[in-house]
Amino acid sequence: MANIYRFLTTSLSTLILVIGVSSAAAAQASAIKPMLIVGGTTGVPEGTAGYEKWMMFRDRVADHSNGALELTPMVSGELGSEETILSSLRRGRVQVANLSGLVIGSIVPEVALLQTPFLFDSTEQADHIFDTVLFDIYSDLLAQNRLTLMSWDEVGVHHVYGKKPILTPRDLQGVRFRVSSGLAARLFAEAIASDIIPLAFTENIIGLQTGLVDAGANAVILYASTGISEEAPHLSLTNHMHAVNFMIADSKWLGRLPKSQQDIVQNGWLPIDQARAMSRAEEQKFLDQADQIGFEIHTLTPAQRDSWIQASAPVTDQIIEGIGGSAAEIYAAIQRAKRDFAD
Repeated sequence: MANIYRFLTTSLSTLILVIGVSSAAAAQASAIKPMLIVGGTTGVPEGTAGYEKWMMFRDRVADHSNGALELTPMVSGELGSEETILSSLRRGRVQVANLSGLVIGSIVPEVALLQTPFLFDSTEQADHIFDTVLFDIYSDLLAQNRLTLMSWDEVGVHHVYGKKPILTPRDLQGVRFRVSSGLAARLFAEAIASDIIPLAFTENIIGLQTGLVDAGANAVILYASTGISEEAPHLSLTNHMHAVNFMIADSKWLGRLPKSQQDIVQNGWLPIDQARAMSRAEEQKFLDQADQIGFEIHTLTPAQRDSWIQASAPVTDQIIEGIGGSAAEIYAAIQRAKRDFAD
């Protein structure tokens, strides 16, 4: 009887111990919360390729980290303007961001070089040079500002739009041309138009509605989806500037993560070919739906396109001189890469 009592007592004690250990382990596991990451951009409507890319980024980070990392995409204006997002990124309030060359150029002036008119001869050439030459160059420049370049994000080729057809720079006589605050955009506008109006992108629609501006330039995905095409329904395919955004992270924050998680974040954005394909498919969709959306596409003749190239030819040297720094060296590297690509 005594043996049975000791057996039951020992078994009960063991069971209590096992339950206690299991409960403690469960409590500890539930206390481990995922690392929260705030990431974003501004002005990306739900249903667009830009929005879908962010949601896919969120899911890839969660899946590849087995839930240890949780990205909160804030892409529709919750974080404020691009300038505000960049400031928050550098202060540690935002960890990853997708920002235009215009705002990145405020801390890395050499970024303006990428907005040089007619810098590339084709989309294929631009892709090759961005990936094999420019990624390393701008990674180094951003690293000096404690920012990590993770990927490019395709915006698209810029074209000129207006309330009336604008086929050559001569058609801009007496036309008020909207220009952003960037050096390259301003110099291009000054070269092609006699009456330029500096105006923030967020004020562009009102400017068109009130007659403050009559024309401007932008990528198709921004022209067709934001209401610009309703006010300025003529789009001339000048193909004068290949625009990309910078997908960047706070280097200081990134460096505090374990190496495996650093890799997950840095590689979490979509593969570059897939991301580009999504943006370009959306661009083509808008062009195919021009009639439904309500704008007219003007495909330029070789002579008309050459008139834009000739009018803006002096801008390249002006941009390089205005930027200073390593702009001349980067431009020379681009020219070498163009020759290599042709060969």
